[in-house]
Amino acid sequence: MQQQNTPDHAPASAGCALRLFWMLIGNAIVYASLATIAMNGEAFPSALDGVVWLTVALTIVARRVDITRWAGKTASGEPATLAHWRRYAITVVALTALASVLAHVIAASSAS
Repeated sequence: MQQQNTPDHAPASAGCALRLFWMLIGNAIVYASLATIAMNGEAFPSALDGVVWLTVALTIVARRVDITRWAGKTASGEPATLAHWRRYAITVVALTALASVLAHVIAASSAS
């Protein structure tokens, strides 16, 4: 019988897809959405703001699942902990909020 704290090992393809999402694909979606907001002069709130924050939430959940279920690692290859996850979540939310404000400021200045 397996202990509750022992992470399950995901099939290689599932673990890889999860890690690709929170490391790369999620960030690409957020960056592309914010760039589109800035370039097209989107007002706040827009549908793209919804895309940004939904993607941020999904990346945070994906990172937690990676750590708690699939033995996620840090960039240096050490086992990741929930402390790493909390730091990741705070950093992603703070940086995305800042980038979102900046994108809307650029959008507003280009609209005038």
